[in-house]
Amino acid sequence: MKLAASILAGQGAAADDEAQQDSVHENISRQQYMKVISFLEQVQLDPLPDHYRLAWEYLNGGNNMLRDAVNGKLDANGRLSAEMVAEILDECEGHIKVKDLNALVAESEALLTGGFKMLSKSGKESEAYADALQSRLDWMRDLDPSEQSDMPIEAQFQALMKITSQMMKSTRKASQSLDQSTKQLTAMRTRLDEANTKAQRDQLTGLPNRWAFEQQFSAAIIRAKERFEPLSVAFIDIDHFKSVNDTHGHEAGDRVLQLVAKHLDRFGRGNCHLARHGGEEFVIVLENTSTAEAKEQIDVVREDLAERSLVNRDNGSSIGKVTFSAGIAAFNPSEPNRQVLRNADAALYEAKNSGRNQVRIFGAAG
Repeated sequence: MKLAASILAGQGAAADDEAQQDSVHENISRQQYMKVISFLEQVQLDPLPDHYRLAWEYLNGGNNMLRDAVNGKLDANGRLSAEMVAEILDECEGHIKVKDLNALVAESEALLTGGFKMLSKSGKESEAYADALQSRLDWMRDLDPSEQSDMPIEAQFQALMKITSQMMKSTRKASQSLDQSTKQLTAMRTRLDEANTKAQRDQLTGLPNRWAFEQQFSAAIIRAKERFEPLSVAFIDIDHFKSVNDTHGHEAGDRVLQLVAKHLDRFGRGNCHLARHGGEEFVIVLENTSTAEAKEQIDVVREDLAERSLVNRDNGSSIGKVTFSAGIAAFNPSEPNRQVLRNADAALYEAKNSGRNQVRIFGAAG
């Protein structure tokens, strides 16, 4: 934690100096900007928009989850990479989006509660007016003929119309209120649908993100147990992706990620669930699929991708062939649910160490 501690300690010291000095706002902004630049230099990050955003949040924001994630990476690696930044932002922003969704749900529940209260109030008022109208009719019917002559027929109708008019006004007001609530709920549903879609999608590749994967994974585990069906999980990692970024730039690296995602997207339907897990890593849940069948399917995509020779469209330089390695594991109901993820990751590690551009099954020989 030495690097993280020194960065934050420097931030605190600078903050104390600013408190002692009666600096104008422009000076404070400049000092904050210089802290961001210094941070990027210390952690060896290029001055790119996402890197500025992470540095600003780390130094000036209140996102403790992001700060802890950055400190953890610095503690383990002594620096940050573009892939680490993408992973941290994806994870932390997904968490923030979930909080936003929860707020929208709470707002919609409040609207529903208000609507139900209005319906209940309107119903009770209607019953009260109906009772009053019936009482007036009963009273008029029970009058002696001599008493009825003292009350002209016009007055009798006016008394009934007054009660009816009051009931209609109240009903109209309730109807308008309910109509407004209905419009608000319709708009709320649209906002919820949009927010839910955004929260579950990786902005770069358009694939489901890690948060969406966790939901898909949990649901697939439940179905596998209920149906006694096989379930396989595969981790996929682009080979030598760092060298693509270092040699050709991050924009070219982003396009490589999008290309691989497009090739893998055939798994994002039916009983297969594909997601970007972070950085250059993808994960697939294959329901009712053995590890041998999963390997066969992934190998088809891997071989197809490996045949392509890529060119950097920014300058025409050759990127060459892009390949990936994959590790597959079978879900075992007698083990903890997440053990299959650890096993698939171990198989991926084996594939990387055995020369890359291959698919390994956990526990299988060679």
